[in-house]
Amino acid sequence: SGQRSRYLKLRARLETYPLYPYLEYSDKLTRLSRQSSESVTEFIDQYKDTPLANQMLQNWVYNLAKRGEWKTFIENYSPSVAAKKNACFYGYALYKESRLAEAMEWAEKLWLVDFSQPDECEPIFKIWRDNDGLTPDIAWRRFSLTLLSNESKLAAYLVRFLAREDKQYANSFKLVHRRPANVKRVDKYKKDNRRIHELVLHGLKRLSRTRPDEALETLNKYLEIHHFEQEALTETYVYIAKQLANSGDKLNQIDDLPVNLHEHADLVEARIRMALKQQDWSQVLILINLLPEESQLHPRWEFWKARVLVGSVDPADRDIALRSFSRLAELRSFYGFLSADRLQQEYNYVDEPTSVSTEEILALEATPGIQRALELLTLNERTKARREWYFTTQDFSNRERRVAARVAHRWGWHKAAIQSLIDADAWNELDYRFPIAFLDTFISNARTADIPANWSLAIARQESAFMPDAKSPAGAYGLMQLMPTTAKSVAQRSGMSFKSNRDLTKPAFNIKLGSHYLGRMLRRYNNNRILATAAYNAGPENVDRWVDGDLPFDIWIETIPFMETRSYVQNVLMFSTIYGRRLQQSQPLIYEHEYDDFSSAHTNSTAGESSQQSAEKDDQIEAPG
Repeated sequence: SGQRSRYLKLRARLETYPLYPYLEYSDKLTRLSRQSSESVTEFIDQYKDTPLANQMLQNWVYNLAKRGEWKTFIENYSPSVAAKKNACFYGYALYKESRLAEAMEWAEKLWLVDFSQPDECEPIFKIWRDNDGLTPDIAWRRFSLTLLSNESKLAAYLVRFLAREDKQYANSFKLVHRRPANVKRVDKYKKDNRRIHELVLHGLKRLSRTRPDEALETLNKYLEIHHFEQEALTETYVYIAKQLANSGDKLNQIDDLPVNLHEHADLVEARIRMALKQQDWSQVLILINLLPEESQLHPRWEFWKARVLVGSVDPADRDIALRSFSRLAELRSFYGFLSADRLQQEYNYVDEPTSVSTEEILALEATPGIQRALELLTLNERTKARREWYFTTQDFSNRERRVAARVAHRWGWHKAAIQSLIDADAWNELDYRFPIAFLDTFISNARTADIPANWSLAIARQESAFMPDAKSPAGAYGLMQLMPTTAKSVAQRSGMSFKSNRDLTKPAFNIKLGSHYLGRMLRRYNNNRILATAAYNAGPENVDRWVDGDLPFDIWIETIPFMETRSYVQNVLMFSTIYGRRLQQSQPLIYEHEYDDFSSAHTNSTAGESSQQSAEKDDQIEAPG
């Protein structure tokens, strides 16, 4: 083509251009079917220090498969870098090279997954089925695996491969998956066999998410007519017990369940949160002591143990609490900052920057891999830039990763800088782990939306680590991870034009919409960042259901039903404090007015104090949080 002729004329002059390997790659890729094995191997060897080598290998073996060169395909196939299509072709290649046993084993491995395989798998699957590889049990295993992963469409497709007697069970399985209340029809599932056991226990788990009391009652009915496998039964008991704990266990049924708490730390933690919500302090302490020792030493549970002991009438208990709070206050964490507030101490930010010279930065910046990554970033080829960056830095020493973070920061590539420091275990480099990115945009929009700029910065840091083109599996876009429906609503209310989802990858537009939405949430919840932050993550409808003014703020946060939202709120509050410091603004973890939406127990006269609130108090510990 004309473009290739032009490239060939300029080729010699482009050899020093950082992206010359990419030009060579593109040139070879367009003529891949005409390349010899030697030519491709030479390219892979020459550019083995780039991600292009693996990409070339994947494309090369795919091309070999399409041409039916199975022997050469097998010689060059590498599972460690294989795409799904090539994995399918590998099984077929084994068959074509008369390695039937290996081909059948590989086909089974490809089959037993909970996702759709590409069309390229169909030839080897057909051969496998024709050779009686697809037994009734294997067919059921994949159907079950898929449904348990909530891949309902794929599960419906897989029904055709089930044995005739299993298809009825599969339809019942799909029914209780979609409508768990159907599992309460015990007379419909009387047959005592493995298929029925599996669908019944699955249905009971799903039912327990909304009606755990009914799920347990129904399970007891099934126990009269079924002989469940003990491991599966125990797993179901534990699952239902956690849902009972999350709902408050109003009928006090958890203690009667045949579950050994010492073997299920996750259930113990669910019960601790239930006890916290009930403010049953003695039960909190008992349950914390049931956790594995390693878990008890986690800042979360050390804090809550201290939170109980601080209200004890025994001075020795209060002394233990004081020592725990003092120990925790040395940490830069949510619980560390909570503890510092209780002790009326300054937060310990543990900011320990490493000295990196300009010479080190410039030297690393001049290395080929980093140059390629930065050039791709400049061309807005962000996916390729990330791939190049992570490939280049994967074998760096921790010192080199710290230097790399400076390079990325210099180029405004904050996500790469943050990740490099994480990989280096450099947790205390706060200037680079918490960059002040897009500052003018954040400040101007914070003023317009009447929100704290350090809060919106903290949200963006938690959501995307300032990655403009971030897209979540749920479909949220950009720096502040806005869902298109939310973005459209905010844009309409604010009189902004929102044309396409691509607009959300533009930092200024994303920050503007995100800040306006944060402002709406903040006003909805009476200027309370705790509730507004939870709403930004989980949606205001959920937060409206969760709000409980009878709980102290710290218990409310700890007992947020969604684990992701719980961690999200804790991180954003802590990050806001860090950004307040970075902006040279005094910023408490919790503002005084934010306590007002919660129980007055935030004054810390809690944990069993009631009638004993007298001279027993220790003023330092009892200070407002």
